[in-house]
Amino acid sequence: MFFKGKELIFDKPLIMGVINLTPDSFSDGGKFFKKNSKTELDLNKISFELDYLEKNGASFIDIGAESTRPGHTEISVQEELDRLMPALELVAKSNCIISIDSRKPEIIKEVLNYPIGLINDVSALDSLESKKLIRDHNIPVCIMHNTRNKLASIEEDVHNFFNEKIIELTSFGIPKKNIILDPGFGYDKSLEDNKKLLFEVDYSRYDNKLLIGLSRKGFLNKIIQNSKLKDLDEKSTFASIIASKRGANILRVHNVSMLFSKLNESK
Repeated sequence: MFFKGKELIFDKPLIMGVINLTPDSFSDGGKFFKKNSKTELDLNKISFELDYLEKNGASFIDIGAESTRPGHTEISVQEELDRLMPALELVAKSNCIISIDSRKPEIIKEVLNYPIGLINDVSALDSLESKKLIRDHNIPVCIMHNTRNKLASIEEDVHNFFNEKIIELTSFGIPKKNIILDPGFGYDKSLEDNKKLLFEVDYSRYDNKLLIGLSRKGFLNKIIQNSKLKDLDEKSTFASIIASKRGANILRVHNVSMLFSKLNESK
């Protein structure tokens, strides 16, 4: 699959690392800000993290500047741009596919001036302007299931959503091969929904690539009772490997080196 000139071969699960340029993300908010500041980013920390993720097994690096956790505070386009722009000046040096996690068309338009290979949109490309940008720039996009239809089972709901979005986007002119699917673990889903998505859904049924984001999500403490797994990073790694065996292609995690090591052990 091509990501703006870079080709990745999906003969094994690939890892997506995370850089959250936010003060309020649920597990690592504030990590890339200067000491005692909630507004000034530390470029040395960002540069080090980009290099570290690439050297420790990441094929993708997902950069976001607005938290999308439950109860998050929305920020303006300008504030999101102010956080993103310093990082975008650094990404050209990376051999990884750089993904931008944003749902605002104004942000998508601006970041496409940089070597970005993927747009990761938790709103599932609801904006008409965003659809036009993705189509006209021929760039892959990840769309996420984020609103639960309680009248259907979780399997039916996610499956129907994927099919409807593929029809919608391909009819708009976005190639099917450029659409990556994300079932949206934790987004408007019950504990039982998340459990079924992890242990029961066969993701290999889809022609499109599947991205799974399970990293450090609190429900893992409730659905994974393995006493050998001491913390959320270990449970996130365990859950990500389960998802990969059920057909997931891209595993989005914070602790890249741990997952990379465990994936190699499980070969």
